[in-house]
Amino acid sequence: MRNLLALLLFTAVAPAAEKVVDPLAGLDARELHNRGTQRLAEGDLAGAEEALRASLGRDVDALRPPALHNLGHVRFGKGKEGLGGRTSGDVTELSIARSYLEAADADISDMKDQIELLDKAKAEGREPDYVPATAALGGGINTYRTIKKLIPKEEAMVTKRGGVIALWTRSVGDFRGAHELDAADAQGKANADAVEELLRALRRETTALEETIEAQRKKLEELRDVIRELVKRIPDDKLPPEAESGEEEEDEDFLPPERRKPKPRSGSDKKGEEGKEEKMTEQEARGSLEGLKNEFGRKMPTGQQDGKGGSGGKPKDKKGKDY
Repeated sequence: MRNLLALLLFTAVAPAAEKVVDPLAGLDARELHNRGTQRLAEGDLAGAEEALRASLGRDVDALRPPALHNLGHVRFGKGKEGLGGRTSGDVTELSIARSYLEAADADISDMKDQIELLDKAKAEGREPDYVPATAALGGGINTYRTIKKLIPKEEAMVTKRGGVIALWTRSVGDFRGAHELDAADAQGKANADAVEELLRALRRETTALEETIEAQRKKLEELRDVIRELVKRIPDDKLPPEAESGEEEEDEDFLPPERRKPKPRSGSDKKGEEGKEEKMTEQEARGSLEGLKNEFGRKMPTGQQDGKGGSGGKPKDKKGKDY
């Protein structure tokens, strides 16, 4: 009963949850259209879209054509924002992706040439010249790692462009819908044609970027195979530093397991594993002996009993604070 009374009192005192009021709920179709048009002029695309869609929801035929026309501008503007204020994709993105494909082809050709030269020298009983082979290997590994890091960024670009394509597709539909409902809206038709042309170009660029990403994936496999073949022919002391994995987790180690150097251990890892014997260095052994010598050579403090710390007798009374 007592707990129930407390619960009832709490319920009575607790303030009622505030209801979320839709600021557009009380506006009619024309007020919503005017608000959406004003927000569009102010650059508030999200607010403009919300108001214009609400106006269309009121189902007033006379206001549908202008609302659709303005929605076409809103969605085109949002897509343009997605491209960083441009009306087309950045062609440099595709150019960079293709340039690394060309670099990979050049590196593969160089490394294959070095494999052939090394094999020929060994077959003839000559000491191979590892300097150009090492340089070719380092270049191939750098290209491999650059492309591997580039692909996720390029995929993000494709995803972003996909969002723009969806917005511009709706923009074309809005403009065409406005013209179909009002044949006098010649500007709506012109806008639809213009956005559709931009849309075709963006789709072409995006498709080309997707194809280039797929080509990069295949080229990575080819690069990896040639790199590993060249690594087999170069002694450990001649390998470039790029052959081992770097500090970043995604860096690939191209050396076979038996040729990989043990990574330096952190301070916490220096202790031997449990149950595993580790030999002490001479310096560590001397330090331990000196410590033992000091430990057993010193006198026990007066009054210590049974090996326990502290002075003999009762502990001194200390005046503590009153709390």
